[in-house]
Amino acid sequence: MLINSDMMDFSVYPKRFELDDGIEVFVRPMRPDDRDRLFAFFRHLPHKDRRFFKHDVSQREVITNWCENLDYDRVLPILAILKEEDGRERVVADATLHTERHGWSTHVAEVRLTIHKMFRRKGLGKIMLREIYDRAMMRGVAKVQAMVRADNEGAIKLLRRLGFRKEAIFRKHAMDINGRKHDVVIFFNDVGALWKKMEDLNIDYDFFVMP
Repeated sequence: MLINSDMMDFSVYPKRFELDDGIEVFVRPMRPDDRDRLFAFFRHLPHKDRRFFKHDVSQREVITNWCENLDYDRVLPILAILKEEDGRERVVADATLHTERHGWSTHVAEVRLTIHKMFRRKGLGKIMLREIYDRAMMRGVAKVQAMVRADNEGAIKLLRRLGFRKEAIFRKHAMDINGRKHDVVIFFNDVGALWKKMEDLNIDYDFFVMP
């Protein structure tokens, strides 16, 4: 199990944030012992959200594989954690930064974001995006990619609002659990332009699923 061969400092975690309604959450990289917490998080997402995911997150083995094969150099998963009164921790958001450490695409990263339905419109989306983009800039990422199914209208609307540009369409590239094939749209944005757009909008975002 490789967790971190990156030279970046992770001692800053966990980070404490207060949401717009006063709720306190802690943000940190995912750990191997987060498997059950992460599985519970995905299990309680609405079906309309989960149907756009690249992986079937309703399968425990998918989550187990993620947690047992952590490699922060390749995929950096950042979680938002709510601490319950009884001391238990609950995952309320998951953001991931996917990068290539070698080859001609080391300056490009893919971003994914999912937030629990009860924690949307509270400022958590902006917190998670900023954390991911901060890490992307530390790694020298210049260009951010998002891949979405063409029928995911909510995600596409927000990407355009954030200044993402459509650069390619993969025809019938994604197959859902019912065997239907869907087009996949590739969007890109420059990190600097995206950061400025987030500052200009100065709002929390309404979709919270970038699978």
